[in-house]
Order: sequence, then structure tokens, then C-alpha cells
Amino acid sequence: MSSPRERLTTALEGGTPDITPYSIYSWMMNRETERAKSAWRSVLDQGLALCHHCNVVRHIEHGVTHETREEKDGADTYTIYTRSCPAGTLRMVRRNGWHHEDWIKTPADYDIRRWMIEHTEVQPVYEQFEVADAEVGEQGVPVVTGSRTPLMSINIDWAGTEQFCLDLALEVPELFALYEAQRKLFLEETRLIAAGPGRFVKWFENLTINMIGPRRYRELLVPVYEEAVPLLEAGGKRVMTHYDGELRCIADDIAAAPMHMIESLTEAPEGDMRYEECRAAWPDKVLWAHLNVDLYQLPEAQLRAAVVDKRQRGGKRGFAFEISEDLQAGWEQSVPIVLQTLEELG
Repeated sequence: MSSPRERLTTALEGGTPDITPYSIYSWMMNRETERAKSAWRSVLDQGLALCHHCNVVRHIEHGVTHETREEKDGADTYTIYTRSCPAGTLRMVRRNGWHHEDWIKTPADYDIRRWMIEHTEVQPVYEQFEVADAEVGEQGVPVVTGSRTPLMSINIDWAGTEQFCLDLALEVPELFALYEAQRKLFLEETRLIAAGPGRFVKWFENLTINMIGPRRYRELLVPVYEEAVPLLEAGGKRVMTHYDGELRCIADDIAAAPMHMIESLTEAPEGDMRYEECRAAWPDKVLWAHLNVDLYQLPEAQLRAAVVDKRQRGGKRGFAFEISEDLQAGWEQSVPIVLQTLEELG
């Protein structure tokens, strides 16, 4: 019988493993308590694979200072993060640990962030891959994580939903100037990743297509993929994008895009495409599928039936399941059921 690493590698290469792999982000296990260690050992022994992320490039910001402080207001605690440089200061705030205020709030803030990007150096830290590879061993695969592509980084990491959507719709020039600066840095990073170790590379895009629309996807994401993926292919890499939402309106664009895998692919209600539709639309791409979180609360017979149905519709070639979003309560009972069902399916 194949090891979890062998099965997952076979699937991610587009092949047909003896048993459909089922994996989890390794960092999710680190959230659990000491009490859960024996339960994790049990499911790992039953064949649960690990997706073990690692960085092989570091970013060094020159001329940027960081500060963190806390302020109390009644029962609320505000954690205030600032980044300062000669162009100005950006501020982000969390309230009681939850998101409260984004970094970018005005057009001028895009220029401040652009100054930081233009003064950022990328350096290889390839030794981190060797550590990750040794840590995961035969239990799974190490996956190199690159930065989000420029538009997705501005959206998710800096401007936030409301500001980003407004500024993109209004075509604020400063946003597009930052995009171009980030694109240049992203390609520098990509060249270092291409020259480094590892087979699989992931971009955590977390795409919400309703926020940018198909036209912007074609204009601002696809061209970056078309520049970056060939660089990685030349370095012997296979590339996946983390797309866990609705994709139907850009299905044809995804088909034409050069990435090899769609990761965290989720059916309704989170997504809007069924796995057989994805397979028909993207016959040459690997589907690394996230099981809907509500399934884990179903009675055993219904959970088994759901897994069988999804696997049959997704096929066995170039297909794998994973836990990539939320680890549900009661996983000690539900995860073994999924593993047993997949083993019985063969």
C-alpha cells in the first residue's frame, strides 16, 4: 500500500493513486490541545496526509519601521499596528482580536505602500524547504507558498473589501501604481522560487470573483499567471491557486490560464460548480477539493454517502480531498469515517 506522500504526490502530478488522498493543512493540527495528540496520531496512522506549507523566500523592507501598541476603551482592547517610512505611515487595528481597520484608507496610502514595496528586497531561504521536507516525511508533501498575486494582495492584505472595491471601480490611479510595483516584486520572488527546491507551489489567492468581476480577472490576474507560471515550470514546478469560492463566471478563463491545479475547490454553498462540471471545464487540471464543512456534522451514513458521491463525480485521476478551511468539532469521529470510506472506494 502506498504512503500518504506517495498517494498525494501521484494525485498532484495528475495521476491515479491507489486510494484517493485526504489531507489537512499541518498548521491546523498545531491549534489542537495536548489532549488531541493521540487522536491525531490515530488518523495519521489511518492515512490522513499533511499539506505542509513552507516559505523559501523572505522579504526585507528597507527604511520601514514597525510598531505595535494596545489601547483600552472600556471593555474593548484595540491592538494598533503601524508601519512607517519616509513616504508616511500606515495603520491597521484589531478590536478584541478581530479585524477593525485596514491598512489602506485613502489614495495616498497606496503611495505609501508602493514606497515600501519599491524598497523591499527578496532573498532565498531555501534551507527552510529541507526542514519542511524532513518534518513531513512520508506523511505528506511540502508545498512552497508564494505571495498572493498583486491584485489579491492589495485586496486581502492591505485595502480590505470596501475600500478595494470602491477604488477598483473608480480606477483610482494610486491603486494601479501599487499594482505595477507589486507585480515587479512578485516576479522577482517568483524567479527565486523557480530556482529553489520543491515541486509544488501555491498562491493563496482567496479569490472572491464578485469583488473584481470577470473583466478584471482577465486584465489583472491572468496576465500575472501567464508571466509567472512559465518561470516556475522552467524550474520544474507545478502551480496551484487557492480558489475556494464561486468560479462559474470565469470557468473558461480558468481553463485557459496556465496553473496546473485548483486547490481548496469547494462545491455549493461555498462554491457554485459541481466537481463533474469542474472536471469537464478543466480536464487537464488537478482538483484538490475541500469537503464542505457542514458535512462533518452529518450522521455517519450520510457523511459516507456524500464522500462517495463527490469522489465518483470528481473522478479518481488528479483528484484529492482536503481539510483547508475550518477544522470542525467532532473531527475525531468524522475524519476516520472519511478515510475509511475512501479506502473502501479504492
